[in-house]
Amino acid sequence: MPPSWSYEQDMELGRFLYDLRERDPRSKDCIKEHISGLEVSSQLDDCKASSLIDNRRDTYWESNDVSGQHWVRLRMKKGTIVKKLVLVLNSDTNSYIPRRVAVYGGPAYHLQLLRTVLINESCYREVCILRDMKTHMPVLEIHILECRERGYNVRLRGIRLTSFWERELNLNADLFQPAEVVRYPLLDRVDPDVLYRRAVLIQRFSHLLDSVLGYLVPISDENVGTFSVLR
Repeated sequence: MPPSWSYEQDMELGRFLYDLRERDPRSKDCIKEHISGLEVSSQLDDCKASSLIDNRRDTYWESNDVSGQHWVRLRMKKGTIVKKLVLVLNSDTNSYIPRRVAVYGGPAYHLQLLRTVLINESCYREVCILRDMKTHMPVLEIHILECRERGYNVRLRGIRLTSFWERELNLNADLFQPAEVVRYPLLDRVDPDVLYRRAVLIQRFSHLLDSVLGYLVPISDENVGTFSVLR
C-alpha cells in the first residue's frame, strides 16, 4: 500500500482504468481484422456465410438444415481477445429469429461453454451474446439452440466483433502521466510509477476474482442476466 493511500483513491484509479478502456479507439468493429476463418453448419446458395461480415443491410446468412442444428464458427487470429460479440438479427420473419443461443470457445478440439443467452422478444436488430473476455480463444462457436415460433432454420444479417490484441492488455507507466490523470483529482500529483504499480495490482486482483466468481455465485441459464449485472 503506498503511503497515505486511501480507498477513495483506489476507486478513482478504477474509474480511470475503466474510462481508459472505454475511450480506446479499438472499440470499432474489427471482425475482418481479427478473424482468420468463418464457417457455418449449412447455407442457402444465395444466402452465404460471407453475408455475415459484409456490413450490408440487404444481405443475410440463412441455414439450410431441417434438423435445427445450426452453428457459426469463428477462427480467431492469434492473440485476439473479444470485448464484445454481437448478432445482427433479421427481423423479416419471426420464425427465423434465434430465441436461444450458446457460445462456446477455446481450442478447436476442446471447446467449452462460455455463455447461454435467451434473446428477449423485444430484440429485433442486435443482441450482445458475449463480452469482456480475459484470454485469447482460438475458436468461437455460436450454436443456435432454438428459434422463435419453433422455426427450423435461422437468418442472421451479420456478426459484429469488438476485440483487441492480447499484447495491448499490458499497462505501462506512460498511461499515468499528469496530463492523462488531470481529470481525476485524487490521482493528481501522485507519482506515475506509484499509480502504475497500484493499477497492475488492481488489474491482477480483478482477473483473479473474475476467474472464480462463477463458483462463488452459482448461476444457471435462467438468471444469467442477474449475474451479468452483479459482475
